[in-house]
Amino acid sequence: MAQPMTNFALLLGLLGARARDVVAEVGADKSLVSRWCNGKQKLMPGHGWVDKVADYLLALDDRLKMPVIPGVLAAYYPNEALRSRARQRAALLDWLCTVGHLPPQQQADAGLAGLVLEKAAPFSAPPREEPPVAPPPLKGVVVQGVAGVQGGALQFIELICEQPEPQDVWYVCPEGLEMYTRDEKFAQPFMQALMGMFEAGHTLNVVLRTDYKMTDVSAFSGPWLVAHLLGYVKSHYFDDFHHSYKDKMLAVVEGKMAMRVVDDGKEGGIRTAIHFDTRAVAAVWKEIESYRSRSRQRFHYELFEHPDGFLRGIEPLPDRVHYRFSRVPQFVLPNCAQNLAEYFSLTCEESARVLQEFGPLMAGPDYFDAPVHHIFCADDIDDTLLKERHVVQALSGICGRRVNMTTQTFVNQLVHMRSLLQTQRNYEVCFLPVEHFNKIRIQIGCWGDRAAVGWVAGGRSTACRDYTNVNALTGFCEMVWGKIPGVMKRRSTAIRKLNTWLKKADKYGYSVGG
Repeated sequence: MAQPMTNFALLLGLLGARARDVVAEVGADKSLVSRWCNGKQKLMPGHGWVDKVADYLLALDDRLKMPVIPGVLAAYYPNEALRSRARQRAALLDWLCTVGHLPPQQQADAGLAGLVLEKAAPFSAPPREEPPVAPPPLKGVVVQGVAGVQGGALQFIELICEQPEPQDVWYVCPEGLEMYTRDEKFAQPFMQALMGMFEAGHTLNVVLRTDYKMTDVSAFSGPWLVAHLLGYVKSHYFDDFHHSYKDKMLAVVEGKMAMRVVDDGKEGGIRTAIHFDTRAVAAVWKEIESYRSRSRQRFHYELFEHPDGFLRGIEPLPDRVHYRFSRVPQFVLPNCAQNLAEYFSLTCEESARVLQEFGPLMAGPDYFDAPVHHIFCADDIDDTLLKERHVVQALSGICGRRVNMTTQTFVNQLVHMRSLLQTQRNYEVCFLPVEHFNKIRIQIGCWGDRAAVGWVAGGRSTACRDYTNVNALTGFCEMVWGKIPGVMKRRSTAIRKLNTWLKKADKYGYSVGG
């Protein structure tokens, strides 16, 4: 029997499995599994494949009378790192990515041992207790200061989540969102708490000042916009707020509980209280009703399963900044408007319809004079090169039939993208790992203040053309792009990655245009 070429292949043998079993159970391509087994390709941390492989290996191990995996991991990690099933899985994920691709004889190498001990440190270190974000107020007790505002908001959400049935929550904020968004350390746990409330089935109606700041919207926009798209949030705006109002925030679940944040200029400053008595809750509800009656709903997006008509008649202005954050091959790369019929085997009628319904998304960077910023998922490109044919979901929705794209077509688009990066100084592309791309939470395209479109999981899509909503989505894109480190957005970095992918494509037998 041949000696296993890698630690991963050796572990498969110890578990009584073969490469073809991994192919069948995990769903990976046969050639990809072969490269894992012979060490030509590493399992990458954070990628979906390594999680599937680890879960499959643990399932195999559970069937054995004498488990193998704990013994293998014990040679690399301290006992504290393996005391629970969750820690064993975390250690196995790290082992697959760090050691799995190496030949078995390299296990005793001093340099590798040092690397493994370094990798094992996070698992063996005791969990660090994080201090609470803000001291929450006791129920029915008034608490002063900004810490009380933040703690009150978190506790109010917690109380809502304790309700046995879904609740419709109303929230009015004459102060604007600054009280939450200006503290970035608080904004993240606050949004996580909100998303937990939405997942529990509760909904939120928000009334805000019309003159909100773009930075406030941007700070919440990723999860906030997704919550709108999924129907959890409805936003209302009106123009009559006065900065002299003593009420800074009001929140209520009708008939059950209310929160009031007041700053009336008295000693002690801003004060927060959560109320449960019927009279106090009714008083807050009456005030919110007066705000609601004078407000107008915005950020109310049209949701649809297929993209018919959502960009019909829109002509992007060349002097407006353009953002595009999307996955491939679900959505085609830009710059293919002239080759639709050839690239996707469309009829003349279908090509005309796509351009009519989908035109702005087909506009290439060379159409614009203003900056063009694109973000794509790097892992998507790696995976796309491994298969011969791909379904383009967006085009399929428009054409009403399955529209495929060959990998050669995809390679042609990569070649053209490299050419544009070399010639178009206004064009910037960033390729993010999947774990970073997923943090954006939404696929999106924005064309200055003309139009914007967004997609979330499950085929939920939306579009808007009014100034307020388009500006909010554009502000979100600007915020995301601005937070990416400059080195990841350099033109040279993008071209280097494209060259790597095109070398792979050439090796796989695709034409890369010389």
